[in-house]
Amino acid sequence: MAEKLIRIFKKFHIDEVKEHVLVCGDLTANCSKCSEVGIKLGSSTCPSCGTEFKYITFRSLKGNIPKILKAFEEKPNLIFIDYDDFKHATSSLKIEDLFKN
Repeated sequence: MAEKLIRIFKKFHIDEVKEHVLVCGDLTANCSKCSEVGIKLGSSTCPSCGTEFKYITFRSLKGNIPKILKAFEEKPNLIFIDYDDFKHATSSLKIEDLFKN
């Protein structure tokens, strides 16, 4: 039976997710908590703040599918999230914070 990637939707508390996301680009990644840049894609924790990465997202899916598949094999415990969904949710959170003050 062939395994394929499919998207699923699940509700998460965005504050929890935001604290533990490894945000991947084409060459390296960054920590969403402290914004440390240049993190290797296979890292389990941030070298700067020590945050454990529970989630991973890629800024662009185009050309990164082989990296995503490799990450699935190397880190099966990571939850993959859609970058656009992540950015939308964190932007909404920033707007809510502005109106609270």
